Amino acid sequence: MNRRILAPTVMLCGMLLFTGCASAGDSSAATKPDTSGSNAAAPEAEASVPADGAFETMTLKAAHVFQESHPIHKGMELFAQRVNENTGGAVTVEIYPNSVLGGENEQLQQLIQGSIDCDMVSGVAMYQGYDARADIEDLPFLFTSAESAHKALDGEYGVKLAEEVLEPVGTKVINYWENGMRHFTNDVRPIVTPSDMKGIKFRSANSPIRIKMFEACNASVVPMQFSELYTALQQGTVQGQENPIPLIETSNFDGVQKYLSLSGHIYNATVLAFNPDKWNSLSPELQEVIINAANEARDYERELNAKESDDAVERLKSKGMEVNEVDKSAFVEAVQPVWDTFKKENGSELIDLAVSYND
Repeated sequence: MNRRILAPTVMLCGMLLFTGCASAGDSSAATKPDTSGSNAAAPEAEASVPADGAFETMTLKAAHVFQESHPIHKGMELFAQRVNENTGGAVTVEIYPNSVLGGENEQLQQLIQGSIDCDMVSGVAMYQGYDARADIEDLPFLFTSAESAHKALDGEYGVKLAEEVLEPVGTKVINYWENGMRHFTNDVRPIVTPSDMKGIKFRSANSPIRIKMFEACNASVVPMQFSELYTALQQGTVQGQENPIPLIETSNFDGVQKYLSLSGHIYNATVLAFNPDKWNSLSPELQEVIINAANEARDYERELNAKESDDAVERLKSKGMEVNEVDKSAFVEAVQPVWDTFKKENGSELIDLAVSYND
């Protein structure tokens, strides 16, 4: 990857079924930038005007799979607003949320083919079908905290991941946002140690490394699409699942799951990526505007996601979910064979770099 793209991202402020994070619902309209000040909490940004005094008028087509209530969509709205403001209204970003343009596989393919300009890929592991090393994101307990993950992704680890794994697929990585820490829910018992998972049927995304994680914990695992999950939980086809807190709440899993166990076993980033041909066609001045807007929106989205996660836990409790902590050391020990397999198949260079950012 050309470090001119990601390196400014690092300096300025610091993906499919594999991630299992598609959102439910339906929408048929794109979201245009909100210039009414609805994101007033974010700081105002100064416009960057090219030497000739004007940007070329254009519309950029952006897509993601999250619901409009999700922090990712709110961050994308701020991104679109800043791009519009800082180009004097010349550049409009039209956002297609909630899987309007298809599922995660379809959207990534559209990005690579150029039928959409920009995509919020909902997890690094979404690229696993193209390069097995992208599955590093699904290594359980790779990061000890969201803060450690932020430092890694905004630093040399994120640069290396983009250069060697993500961009050769045919995308241009701008920066990394946050989907969040994943946690277990089920309708059988609280999960405190891996032994508590025995006999419970958990849904998993069709990610080999995540399936290995469940097997290492002696759980039964049923791969299925996220779109099928709520009905499967409702009918008892599966009894448990794992996802970030905001998605657990917005998917109304509290209606079909009694126990929420705060395992934080996987950290999922989201990847803001452009079609490389489209990106290279933009002026350097517009690229700078986009990078600045993306960095501001990333920081805003991460803060919002953290607050939403904390607030959502309390709301889920009030709705009757029982919430507990887990014995992380017991889980870390149980999943070591998963790490060993990844290192054997993909080497340890990316892992070593990632964990060097842990507290």
